Amino acid sequence: MALKLVKPSEFGIDVEYWNIGSNQEDFKGGGKQIVLYGYLNEKARHDGAQPLTAAQVTLAGDDYVADQDRAGVYASIKGLEDWVGAEDA
Repeated sequence: MALKLVKPSEFGIDVEYWNIGSNQEDFKGGGKQIVLYGYLNEKARHDGAQPLTAAQVTLAGDDYVADQDRAGVYASIKGLEDWVGAEDA
C-alpha cells in the first residue's frame, strides 16, 4: 500500500511512489505526524532502493481521525492540499 504522485526531490529528481515510514499519533492533542518516504517509482521501492526524499505530513483538526488503519491514513493524506491527485499504488 502506498500513494502515487509525482513530486520533485531536493536532488532535482522527480519521485512518484510514497509509502508511510512512520505514524505518530497524539490522542490527547488530536493529531498525527506522518513521514512518507519517496522513491523514484514502485519498482525501485520493491527492488530495495533507498528513498530519495521524505515528506512530513500533519493530520490535525478536521483532517484528523483517531485510530485509523494504514488504508485510512493514506485516504486522509489524499485529502490534503499538497497531496491532491495522489492515487493508491
